[in-house]
Amino acid sequence: MSNLRTFSFGKLPTLSSVYWSSERLKQSWKWSDRSMVSVMQRFIDLNQKNLSYLGICAIIETINGKPTLKLSTSKYIGAIPILSPMNGKAVGDLVVSGRFGENAGELITMLDSSIKPEYSDEFRLVQDSQMTPPIFIECCKYIDTYIEAEHFMWQKFSNITRKEQRPEGLTLWSEYAQRVARNPLDFSTFKNKKNILSTDHHEWAQLNYVLQIAISELEMPRVPIRTRATYSFRIAHLKMKLRDRTVLATPVIKIRMSDPLIIKRLKGLANIILNNKTNEKLAWRMDYAEFFERYVQYLMAEVAKKKGAREIDNPHYGVSVKSRPQWLLHYLEPDMVLQKHDEQVVVDSKYKSHMFNWNDESDDLKDTFRHDFHQILAYCSLNSMPVKYGMLVYPFSDFICHKTKVNSPITHTEATVYLVGIPIEKTRIREVEEGLCSIINFIEEE
Repeated sequence: MSNLRTFSFGKLPTLSSVYWSSERLKQSWKWSDRSMVSVMQRFIDLNQKNLSYLGICAIIETINGKPTLKLSTSKYIGAIPILSPMNGKAVGDLVVSGRFGENAGELITMLDSSIKPEYSDEFRLVQDSQMTPPIFIECCKYIDTYIEAEHFMWQKFSNITRKEQRPEGLTLWSEYAQRVARNPLDFSTFKNKKNILSTDHHEWAQLNYVLQIAISELEMPRVPIRTRATYSFRIAHLKMKLRDRTVLATPVIKIRMSDPLIIKRLKGLANIILNNKTNEKLAWRMDYAEFFERYVQYLMAEVAKKKGAREIDNPHYGVSVKSRPQWLLHYLEPDMVLQKHDEQVVVDSKYKSHMFNWNDESDDLKDTFRHDFHQILAYCSLNSMPVKYGMLVYPFSDFICHKTKVNSPITHTEATVYLVGIPIEKTRIREVEEGLCSIINFIEEE
């Protein structure tokens, strides 16, 4: 198991292909037979569902006459468990991270309000993950345990006040005297304090409070559809019951030695939910291009605050047509527009390697950049300003900016497009913001 964890199941870069040789796989799986093709195929078959969750394509290729396992990653970053072809058990985790070696985990928390990873309740990771899943799995356990505990009919003594026709040892005489002084005809009613065994005691009321939290959490959109569908009937049934039950808010529930075992389990889960901490290790994924877009929007929003500009995230430029073909776009959507007075900057982010390949002359890079450049020019064309400004933002190891200009001899308009490279690192956010501010300042001065 430890051999696999230190093997290639560590990290793969997104949007890339990685080759695992038969020699390395054989050493990892301690396979003495020479027929590695069958072992590789079993690996693919066993892990097909897990790999598909991250959009990873696994095939066997022959390189230099030897079978090789090729893994091609997609737009997703994330983590999944890996099953061994030897015994079918989960023996390690496969992590897909940023293509350029960046640590996205430290930034995801910072962008928590705008983007959240998607978790799967089907796959459990073997090792601890930097991404702590939401509490919904613990809420599922709580609801199941709550229903089980209901059948136990847990009773405790409750101190209640009851109206009766005769006094007893714990009659509220002060209350009686004041009431009869106001209304002498009420002399035959006595309020007596009693200790009775009941299932509707204050500790169960606290557990009802946690049940409300668990139900609310499981109704959140971020909970996988499969989980919501599974628990929908149970939730509807419990919500009806809660209408007639006492609910008592509490920050913590005390677990007593005398509590029945099922109640101790229920209280333990309740405290996990109240603390909003879970030990679950769930597989997760996130569209990395969307993450980069949100990261750029975050940076630009900070710049807009410093410049007193207004930011508009993902504005829609509608496309109208009388007879619409199926392939026609409904709207154009840049990532962000910054506007101040009569000046406007259109920003579009691209998680591509252009800045890392500045001197590369490949046709693929030219084609993809031509598409990006035409796109930003199209966005810029939709304002009436004679000088138009756009910004294409790419990942890079340092902050870098290249200025380009496009002039129209027909309309005498000009478009300035800045090609900007930024590092995806939390420690360098201030540096990036200062660099972006210098560009925006330059735009305002022109």
